Amino acid sequence: MNGEQVFRLPIKKAVVNILIFCLLLGGLSVGSILIAVSMQNAGYRILGYILGILFSLPVFFFLFQLFQITRSKYKINRDGLTIFWGLQKMVIPIHEIEWIRPYDQMGYTIPLPTLEKIGILSGHIFFGDLGDILFFATSQQNAFLISTSQEVLFLSPVDADAFQKGIQEAVYLGSITPLERKSIQIESPVGKVRSNLALYIPIGIGIILTLLLFILFGFVINTKDSIRVGLVLFEPASGVIILPIITAIFNIINAIFAPRILKNEQLKLYAYLLAYAGPLVSFLLILSIVLGMLR
Repeated sequence: MNGEQVFRLPIKKAVVNILIFCLLLGGLSVGSILIAVSMQNAGYRILGYILGILFSLPVFFFLFQLFQITRSKYKINRDGLTIFWGLQKMVIPIHEIEWIRPYDQMGYTIPLPTLEKIGILSGHIFFGDLGDILFFATSQQNAFLISTSQEVLFLSPVDADAFQKGIQEAVYLGSITPLERKSIQIESPVGKVRSNLALYIPIGIGIILTLLLFILFGFVINTKDSIRVGLVLFEPASGVIILPIITAIFNIINAIFAPRILKNEQLKLYAYLLAYAGPLVSFLLILSIVLGMLR
């Protein structure tokens, strides 16, 4: 093996798919906002703005994925395998590599990440026969499974034959100056949510109810000059905007801190209490405003 070899990933399919999705979602976002601007009713106008924002959020996610795969590559030398994945880097010492096999020759049907059809295979799963599998790939065609002492890697280099040969030669020659292992945390957003449904479902419900609060506010200021919410009289009714704003801040704090608190075994109960408090507070405020409108 002469020096080090660098292998890129096949990204043409992924780039085209991501750009199509971004154009589609961007068009829906702009269209929703333009329609909202033309609406006379404040409730429908706020609804249009919210739809525009919701359509635009996945665009940022897909653009980040595009940035990540265009920067990704694999580097092989006789000391180890280095995986550059976006801004992260994973280093596997060559003596930890146990075997390499083409994916289509394994005889296993491995569950692939959710975005595989788009061309993004990124994340982590546990598969009974192989254990932990980390995905750093953009295609299942000409992909390889590489078993190490700690996990199995799913990789998809452009030049599959040269990649396999490079790994085999590096393992055969052995290391002169062993590299220090460097691991990275990789988990798809969908996989993270699926693994903690009891936490993320109430967080999601809280966010949805907050959006409904903003829409409800739009209808309130069109129909009422003043409104009483509990013991507080809002006059003019536009002052009730403070309630959805406070609820939005509370649910954003929930979405940020509840998953972090959950990582601490001793604080798990507080993470769930925080997550379920969001939808409860949002629902009670919606109920209070509706009762105020009926008076």
